[in-house]
Order: sequence, then structure tokens, then C-alpha cells
Amino acid sequence: MTRKRHHSHQQHPLPAAAPVKTTQPLPQEVKGLIVLAITLIFLVSTLSFAYASHSSNWLGALGHTIGKIIFAAFGLGSYFLFLLMAWVGWRILLNKPLHNLKKNILCSLLCIAAVNLIFCIVEDTLPDLRTWLGQTFIPQMWIKKLKFHLGGAPFYFIYHDIPKANLLGMLNTLGVTLLALSMLGLGLLYLCKSDLQRLMLKTAEYYTHCVAWVRVKLSTPPKEEPAQNISIEEIDPPPITLPAKLPSKRRPQRVLMALPPQNSEPFIEDQTHPPLEEEETSPEDRREKALRAQRAYNGDFQAYDLPSAARLTPAKPIDSAQLDEILRHQADILEETLLNFGIVAKVGNINCGPTITSFEVHPSVGVKVQRIKALEDDIALNLEARSIRIIAPIPGKAAVGVEVPSPFPQEVGFQDILLAYQRGNKRFHIPILLGKAVNGEYVMSDLAKMPHLIIAGATGSGKSVCINTIVMSIVLNARPDEVRLVMVDPKKVELTPYSPLPHMLAPVITEPSGACAALQWLVKEMESRYELLKLLGYRNIDSFNTRTPDAEKEASLNRDVPEKLFYIVGIIDELADLMMVSSHDIETYIARIAQMARAVGIHLILATQRPSREVITGLIKANFPARISFKVASRVNSQIILDETGAETLLGNGDMLFLPPGTSTLMRAQGAYIRDEDINRVIQKICEQSPPRYIINSFDDMHISGFGNELESEDGPLDPLYEQAKEVILSTGNASTTFLQRKLKMGYARAAGVMDQLERQGIIGPAEGSKPRKILGKVHRQPEDDEDFDNEL
Repeated sequence: MTRKRHHSHQQHPLPAAAPVKTTQPLPQEVKGLIVLAITLIFLVSTLSFAYASHSSNWLGALGHTIGKIIFAAFGLGSYFLFLLMAWVGWRILLNKPLHNLKKNILCSLLCIAAVNLIFCIVEDTLPDLRTWLGQTFIPQMWIKKLKFHLGGAPFYFIYHDIPKANLLGMLNTLGVTLLALSMLGLGLLYLCKSDLQRLMLKTAEYYTHCVAWVRVKLSTPPKEEPAQNISIEEIDPPPITLPAKLPSKRRPQRVLMALPPQNSEPFIEDQTHPPLEEEETSPEDRREKALRAQRAYNGDFQAYDLPSAARLTPAKPIDSAQLDEILRHQADILEETLLNFGIVAKVGNINCGPTITSFEVHPSVGVKVQRIKALEDDIALNLEARSIRIIAPIPGKAAVGVEVPSPFPQEVGFQDILLAYQRGNKRFHIPILLGKAVNGEYVMSDLAKMPHLIIAGATGSGKSVCINTIVMSIVLNARPDEVRLVMVDPKKVELTPYSPLPHMLAPVITEPSGACAALQWLVKEMESRYELLKLLGYRNIDSFNTRTPDAEKEASLNRDVPEKLFYIVGIIDELADLMMVSSHDIETYIARIAQMARAVGIHLILATQRPSREVITGLIKANFPARISFKVASRVNSQIILDETGAETLLGNGDMLFLPPGTSTLMRAQGAYIRDEDINRVIQKICEQSPPRYIINSFDDMHISGFGNELESEDGPLDPLYEQAKEVILSTGNASTTFLQRKLKMGYARAAGVMDQLERQGIIGPAEGSKPRKILGKVHRQPEDDEDFDNEL
């Protein structure tokens, strides 16, 4: 939602110490009482005009005049107008939100106009009904005598009295009736928040059910049972079960960022009546349905049905009528705060996002941008905000952005962004649906174009929810033969529910050794795919999947050529835990995949709570251009993950900064929220169609040589690099941990463990403080090795 405020460009310097007068808006209760009082006066005036003479009018001469004007303008439709006014006043009095007030009032007036046209038709064509209405609602007057009409004088004039251009002459009575009914139907559809397509579908569905029920009753012989034993379910048609409201094409309204209430009703999926479905479905249809299910079960996913968005819980729309006034009030405070510090500026557009409101501040000529940025704490103090973020300047605009927490935070429903993607024209190979930006636009991207992603954020900032939305974005839009997943979850509780999915290459990995095995397998798969592309002469996975297969050429190769290659997405939930165990091995595999795997459809998503330089090293950071940061602990962490500060001032609970690939401009957004019960429903629907189809039974059970041996006990087996270390020490005559670490490219802990093993085997002597260790074994160093070693030192 964008709100524009227009100001003059003329600059008028004002004294800095001038007192500021602020006008307090009227309380909602006072506004509601005023509207209700006006409604009551109009109603009593109209009733007294109809039931009492001029001399005995209930509200005197003024009431008689008001009633005469209202009845002359609207006729009997004035009572519907009073009902609308009473509803508005009651909502304002109870401080309840008025959604789309202007549109609702216009639609209500459209309904009143349609009703007045119907009254005009009744007055002109049905004299008996006209007389009854007149004697019932206006007993003190007669329509023809006082020149009043049931539908009001303006509507009767348009219907009957306009010379040569009245509705009756152009459309006749039937045409005007159809026009009035159409106007009434359109207005009621909007006011009742109904969908014409949904209404027609449910009408046709219920008609089909009734026809099937009649056929069942006609084809079933009567039972010889007492009448009292017949249950109600056996004689009544099936009840109508209305589904959840179909998603509207309008932009989703704002909702509070809160979990659903404890007493909210659970989601119930629409189900048809089983006996009726069996009766109306032919044996051929049932056989085809069973064959489709069996094909999906056996791995042929051409007939695979993607779960629908109806399985997700829609966000509950909640709005506040005070939002406009509060935003204007904050804009005035912002201008006054800058003026008090000698900065003349005006607030332009106001972008109200889900949790953040962005004010576009236009400073006068000659004002330095850094002066505004230096007032960050003072602006936050005057606006009574927890934290603010200043963008100086906004890229592409002559304005400074001031982002302030919204007074009415809203939840971004995952169902809304999923429907927006599915209804849009763009299609991604690996869709990533993240959330909604400050300007109200949905943030979605293609992981195949990123091609890798880093997610950082402290505990409770929304990082795990973001990973869940990414996984659900993939499984709700891609078949198992299109995208496969590899997940690493050291916490063992976040991602393990996804293990039964047919999208999984292997069960969710929970051990560091299994993570290293999975990364090593991905490296081998990458090399195998590159070899396949080399043999066939293709550059990337897209050209391979869209090729016209050459059966003769592919048969001549010494390897199997698949029809299509699926994309592989590796998700590591907590990278810091793996880096603590074996940073060198993990970093090497991740760097190789990040550097080369894009062309063959292998992509990585790394997540960490601690974005330090030991976790996100320079080698990893250089190959991950796309990054997401939730709230972090310090500016240093923000600079490591985003190369800029600002992530430390985020609000948490899904508030993120997104760095798209190929740009240096940060995008602030509110992450989409998906509930655990929605995830379980989607997983259940997918698993009903196909069982898990693992390529690797378990990465955790695989043993990777050289991984984790630095943690072996003294009685454990020797390190796989023991012989190489022994050879290096005996050939160079140097026995130090740092030298061994540098020569064999291993971590310090592992190098120290190898040195201990060499000491226990009697190859080197014990450590003697700062003195070098003695070499007890026979040194067979070559002369050229001495020169190389001296040159290195």
C-alpha cells in the first residue's frame, strides 16, 4: 500500500525553537456516537414525516423538512440508507476495522439504487402492491397526491420521466428489471465477500450430488424394515460442505503478526460423499485413477498431482481504521524532528509494508544526506520506535528512506504468496518464495539463477521458518523427478519430518560425518554430470533437458544416459557445527560445489546462527552472491554476511534483509509464515502418492576416510594421513605442527593428533617447550628438499 502526500516545493525557513502545535484526533467512540446520532435523527424525521402531519411532527418543522427531503430523494430506499449509516457508526463505536470503506459504501449505494429502481417498476406496473406499500409505510400521504414516489423522485425521473431518454423507453420493463437485478447481485456479491465462480461451482456440484442421490434412490429396491429404524442420513440428500473461501485476486489485506488463537477451528479439507462418488464414477475412471496412482508409486511422476494451496491455512485479515491517521501523525512528527535540528524536509510517499513503514523524506536543496543519517537515534526517540533504519539515499530516487516499525504488524501468509506465484506468468526452475517487501510486493526468486544462498540469523529471528518456506516452495511447485533434496540437520528436529518425501535423495542427515559424506557424494555427482555433458556436447542442464534425444549416439556411449537430469538442492541448517568438527574438509567440498555445480543443476543453501569469519570464510563468501540476513547480534556479523550494517537493527520474527544476486542493494522484507500443521498436511498428501525413493539409503552410515579422525582416542586407529606425515617429516627433517598443517592441508587439531601418533610410534621425540622436536627415525631428506624448505621459510 502506497500513500502519497503532496507538498509544495517552496521552502519557508521556520525558527528552530518555534513551539509545535499538534491536534489530537477525535476518539473513535465520539465519532461513532456522532454517526449514530445523525442516523437516529434522519430515521425519526422520515418516520414522523410519513406517520404524522406537519403540525404534530415529532421533531418539529426541522424534522418535517429533513424527512421530506430524504423521502423525496430516496423513497423507501431511505430505510436501507439508514441501515448502512447505523452499521458504519456501530463499527466505529466498537473500534472495529472498516475494510475498504469507500468501496463498501459505493457498493451499498449501488444496491440502494437497484432497490429504488425495483420500487419504481412496482409503482408503475403493480398498482395493488403500490397501494399496499403506500398505506403501510406512508399512511399520512398519498404518492400521486403529493408527487412522491416509492423509489424516490430522482430514480423515478430517470426511469420514467426523462423525455426520449428514460430507461423505460429504452429498455422496457423487462430490461430495467434485469438491469436492477444485475446491479443488486453485483453489489451483494462484493459486500458478502463472495466469489461468483465459487458460487457457480458449488451450485453445479450440489446439483450433481442431488441427481446422483435421486439415481441411487430410484435404483435401490425398498427395504422391508420398520419405518422407525430408518435414519435421517438414509433419506436426506448429502449436506453441502462449503470449502474454504477461494483466494481472491485482490492484494491480501494486512493481518497481525501472531499465531492463530488456541480455540481456532482446525483446517478441514473438503471431501465428497464416498458412496455417491462410487456411484457416479464409472469402472473405467476408477481403473485409470488406480493406474495413475500406481505409476506415481513406481516412480513415473507424469501423473503426479501437486498439493493445492487449499491445504494451507489462509491468513486472517485484520485491519485498523486508525492506520491512516497514525501514519500522517508520524509523518508530521518526522518533519518536526528534522526541523528542530535545522533540516527543512518534507515527507512524500508512505509505503506501509507488513511490519515496516517506509517514509520517503525529500530534503531541501543544500542539505547533506549524512546529517539526516546522523539523527537516527533522535528520530527513533521522537517516533517512540524500537529501532529505525535510514537509507541515505534511496537507490534511484531523490529521497532518504526512513523505515519505522509499523504500529499494526501483519502476518504474511504463505498461501497468499504461493497463489501469487502460481497465478503469475513467471515460472522458475527452483522457486524460492520468501515474503513481502516494504512496498507490498512479493519477494520470490529462482534458486537456479542465484545459484547458491546463505541464510544467517540469531535464535528466534525466523531463520528456521524461512528454511521451511523454502522447502515448501519447492515441494509445492516441483515434482520429485524435477527437484531432489539433500538436507543436513544437526539439531535433529527441524528438518527430520521431510524424510518420507519422495523428493529426498536420502533421509535427513543428522551427523557431521554424514554431512561430509553427502558433500563428497555431491562433488562426485557433479563430476559425473560434467562428464555426461562433455560426451553429449551440451553446456548446462537446461540444454540437456530440452534436447532432442539421439538414440544412436547415446547408445554408443559406455554409460547410461537419463532422459532428464533433476535439479539437486542441498540444505545445511547449521553450518557452524560442521565447521567446528572439520572446517577444512567441509570448506573444500562446499567451495568446489559452489564454484562449478551451477551448470549441472546442483545448488546449496547454507544456514548459520553465527555468521563469523570462521564459519563464513572468504572462500565460501565469494561463491555465494545471494544472502539473507535476519536479526544478528552485532554490526560485525552484519558486515560479514551482507558487507553492510543494518541487520543488527532488524525487529526479528521474520524481518529480513535480502541481497539479490548481481546487485549491491539490500531489500527489506517480512518473511512468510507457515504453520507446522500446514507442513504436515502437505507432507501427508505427497506421501500418499509416492513412497520415499532414496538413491542413498543413509549418508550417516557411510564412513568417509580422513573425516573426524582427529577426535579418535589414543588407542584408536592411525590417521589415514599418518604415512604421508611420516614421509614429510623424515624427508624434510622438520617436525612441527604448523609445518605439517601447511604441507598436508589439514586443520590444526588434526595435525596435532598426527604429531601425537608419531610421538607414540617413536618417530619423533616429545615436545620441549619452544625447542623443535627431535626426529628419532632415520631421515632420508634429499638435497633439493632442503633448498625448497629453506625457500619456504
